[in-house]
Amino acid sequence: MFDWQDGKVDRKMNQKQMDDVEVQMEEDFEKKKKEVEEKARLEVQMEKLKLTKEQRYILQSQGDIIENTRKATKDVELERNLLKKEKAKLEQVVGELLKDGHDNKEKLEQIQAIIES
Repeated sequence: MFDWQDGKVDRKMNQKQMDDVEVQMEEDFEKKKKEVEEKARLEVQMEKLKLTKEQRYILQSQGDIIENTRKATKDVELERNLLKKEKAKLEQVVGELLKDGHDNKEKLEQIQAIIES
């Protein structure tokens, strides 16, 4: 039937085994390739989620900064207006003291010192 002596059967069997091994290797390669692609896709998706979360924090921080700046500006304006009113009152008092004459000269000098400082 077969001539075992010439090695034709062995070569055919070896070729079939090699073909089977190549097919198995290709299948394994495709599996690994799909696994790596899936892993990479998941990593990219996770990175996008992290960036989105960081962006949300940044936007929230910016909003907080703007709000705090507006509050601080409002407080400064209120204080500035209060100081202007006090200065106007003191200037009025100085004017009245100037009308009254020299009797109140010491008081006038004290008030002028307060205004200038």
